[in-house]
Amino acid sequence: MKIFLYCLYAVFLFAMGTGFYAAFSSFDGLVDSNYYEKASGYFATRALEDSLGLKIVLPESLGKGLNTVDVAVSVNGEPLEQATVTLFTGLVSSEKYDVTHEMVEHLPGFYRVEVPIPFSGTWLINVDVATETIKTNRKWFTEID
Repeated sequence: MKIFLYCLYAVFLFAMGTGFYAAFSSFDGLVDSNYYEKASGYFATRALEDSLGLKIVLPESLGKGLNTVDVAVSVNGEPLEQATVTLFTGLVSSEKYDVTHEMVEHLPGFYRVEVPIPFSGTWLINVDVATETIKTNRKWFTEID
């Protein structure tokens, strides 16, 4: 009976070790860095957005190849000028293609950047908007065929 329990214990340890190895080697990039710090101010940021009347209009879709991405940012219906707007694109299955692009204000409140999407797959897109009064973002996943 002792030998059976020792073997069962060894099998359990092997299974746990294999599970940990698989978990660490197959990181899929779905967890944000500093997620606790980002999440702790989520409701305060959303309340500030509502009080400012902040509206961010995102692109409808992206495709494989070179994309012109336009983002419109307004406060109480007026264009938000001279904000720092960045666009992050990253392939979910690999960190190799993660890129952050600085967006350029081509019209008051309208920001634009050219973004290459070289591969099909699931991509994480993140738009960060920062001014002296607020720093916020919009994040979504898109499937590129």
